[in-house]
Order: sequence, then C-alpha cells, then structure tokens
Amino acid sequence: MFVKRNPFKRYHKCIYQLYDMTLNSDVAIQSFAPFLTTLISLFFTISVFRQYSKRRKIHQFIWGTGLLIFSVTTLFEFVSEIYGWSILMYRAYYILIASLVAILGLGTVYLFNRRTGRYLALYFAVVITYLIILTLNAQVDTEKLQGRIVGGSAMPADVRIISPLLTIPGSIALIGGALYSWYIARKNYNLFIAIGALLVAGGGGLSRFGVEWALYILELLGVAVMYIGFIKSEEVIRQKDEPK
Repeated sequence: MFVKRNPFKRYHKCIYQLYDMTLNSDVAIQSFAPFLTTLISLFFTISVFRQYSKRRKIHQFIWGTGLLIFSVTTLFEFVSEIYGWSILMYRAYYILIASLVAILGLGTVYLFNRRTGRYLALYFAVVITYLIILTLNAQVDTEKLQGRIVGGSAMPADVRIISPLLTIPGSIALIGGALYSWYIARKNYNLFIAIGALLVAGGGGLSRFGVEWALYILELLGVAVMYIGFIKSEEVIRQKDEPK
C-alpha cells in the first residue's frame, strides 16, 4: 500500500512559525530584520562588485567579499528564526560573522596603503585559520541554540576570546578609515559609512554582553546607513566623471 503524501506538509512548520511571529510585534520585527538585512546587503554587494568591475580596485573586491559574507550570515539568522539552528550551520555562521568585520576593515586599509594591507591580510589569515580549527572542534552548547537570538553565546569561552582579535582591529580600520576620509575630504557619505559600521559593530558588541536583541536590529540599521553612504559616494564619483 502506498501512503499518499501531502506535497505541502514540509512547509507547514514554516508557515505556522511565521504566523506565530506576527502575533507579537516585537518578535516579528526581530525575526524579519535578518531577512530585510539580507536583501539590503545583497543589493549593496552587487553594487560594490559592479563598481569593482568598472574600476578594478582591490579594496572594492575585498569590500564586496565582506558584504557577501555579511549577506550569508544574516540569511543564516533568518533561517534560524524559522527552522532553528543546526550545529553545522551555527559553526559556519560563527566563523563568518567573526571574520566579516575584519575583511571589511581590510578593504579600508588596502584603500589607504597596500603594503600595510598585505601585512594585515597575513595577520587576519592566521587568526581566521586558528578560529576555524577551534570552531570546528568546539563543543557547541545545544541548549543555547534553542534560543531565538544566539549570537556567539553557544560557543565556549576559549573560542569566543579569539573573535575580538578580528573584530576589534577590523572595526577600528573600517570606522577609523571612514572618519579619516571624512576629515580629509569633508564628504558626508563617509560619515554614513562610519555610523553604519559603528551600528553593526555595536550590535555584535552588545550581544556579547547579553543584549542579544540588539544584534539583528543594529545589523539592519547599520547596513542600511552604510548603503546610503555608498550610494551618495557613487553620486559624487559620477559628478566628477561627467565632462565639464
């Protein structure tokens, strides 16, 4: 005897959970924030790679790569809101989210000085490799994976202590570079990029101290503000390229 299967059965859990989310406005905002962040960051990524295809600057390629990683991490966050975390997905998520600010900051350093960028790239490569080894062998706290917003809390302390070696210098480079560019050129789009990066870094920092709801919201606000800054910078570049 053959059992007749409902082709939509596997989607019922997803539909019911989305419905439950809408019953609570706070939950809905926090749950759909990663989805909106993913959309914005994907558009941002495409825009940066399009700029790279025209100008062929290494820092643009690095920024595009960092934004692509950002898009993947926020997609993981959205999927986790519906289906929950698997251990494999969480390991990949932790490696990527710990690395992305470092990569974005590396792009900024390459913008100013390629030689310094090469040294920083070597440092980040060593730390990320060590982080990957630790993460793949770490004992993940599966109880914490049952929570709504996990951040890095499910990783043991000996793994989490490594991520600041990437996020702190990456944030300093990214935010400091944007502020320095604003100070030199007095272009407001640099302030948008600095503020957006500060919001993203702030969300990650607050989540480390237990304010986990801030992670998704500040990621969304941060990438949106950075994208506005990028669009404004494109307008300035376009005006410079127009014949007078």
